[in-house]
Amino acid sequence: MVAEVLAGLTIETVGWDHADAVRLRAEQQHEIDLRYTQPGRPATTDADGAPVPDARDQVDPSNVFATLLLRVDGEPAGHAALRDLSGRDDYQGGLHPDGTAEVKRVYVAPGFRGRGLSRTVMKAAEDVARDAGVRHLVLETGLMQPESLGLYLRLGYDPVESFGVFSDEPGSRCFGKWLVPDGAAPLVGPVETPPAPASAPVLREVPWDDPDAAALRRAMWVYLQPLYPELARVVEARGGHDVVDVERGRTTLVTVLAVLDGRPVGCATLAPSPVGPKHLTADPMRGVGGIAAAAEAGESRGFELQSVFVDPSVRRAGVASALVGYLEEAARRRGGLASYLNTGIRQPTALRLYGKLGYRPVLPYPPYGSDDAQLLFLGKAL
Repeated sequence: MVAEVLAGLTIETVGWDHADAVRLRAEQQHEIDLRYTQPGRPATTDADGAPVPDARDQVDPSNVFATLLLRVDGEPAGHAALRDLSGRDDYQGGLHPDGTAEVKRVYVAPGFRGRGLSRTVMKAAEDVARDAGVRHLVLETGLMQPESLGLYLRLGYDPVESFGVFSDEPGSRCFGKWLVPDGAAPLVGPVETPPAPASAPVLREVPWDDPDAAALRRAMWVYLQPLYPELARVVEARGGHDVVDVERGRTTLVTVLAVLDGRPVGCATLAPSPVGPKHLTADPMRGVGGIAAAAEAGESRGFELQSVFVDPSVRRAGVASALVGYLEEAARRRGGLASYLNTGIRQPTALRLYGKLGYRPVLPYPPYGSDDAQLLFLGKAL
């Protein structure tokens, strides 16, 4: 297949061992090696000093059913491949369902970035997969690739449970997208649109230990426990929710309560962040060690949104957006230039909301790290 997409831009299917495809994959692997470099960990090299690739990065060509090569004015500029996962080991104790394929080696060469070509090659990969009968498309990336995380979220991919050879890597993140209308994941229970509220939410600042705010944070914890049993074990080891809640309250600057039709329905808090606006553009090529280096000394002028929770019975009523907007303004009044937050991979609705509010994936920021296996980190310039 050769398809003209834009003037001077073509996408063609080639063999996995096509020279241009091989070269682009080698460039991508070098970039990934830089991003995931850890301080103090010696590089693995062969007898001649050449880097030895991680065996887990190797792709069996016999599983690849399409390799896409994107050219701009004849120059190889982008790459993506598709491999069939149907019936294969998911490394989580099961098998991938029929009709599952994985996008591999999505890459645009540095000289061609900033033109939307990653989106172009991904759309082409989806078309090829759909034509091949693929129902569910999945992929794997990592926290040190915030640009990739943002791309996949914008293209409608939701986080899925880790799969494959990197499933035990805490910094790995996996995503999936249904390509056919009847391929939607099965719903758990009915989905109901809440009735329109009689009025807009009323927001007011309250002390951290305000009874209504405390009750909502406890409700949030009850909601999160079954979603994140791993987190529940950590919290219990620290003394339980009440102990952790008191600890978090010591650093809180603002606690805001949302009241709708006379009933407390939401809360959120603002805390100082050790990173400011520089972290929004931190260079991932500096590797994992660059995360700590991005923490600015002195007053960072960054803030973190924490414990954003809305009673499920009134979701989609604008309460969460109002809470976030209130805290952003509170941060601006304190000289804030950036706001940060994190949310879990099992809350795709929250991710979509934050995306609409202007938040995008960023590198992990202190005190969190790349070993927080259920989190995605988001930031926004104020």
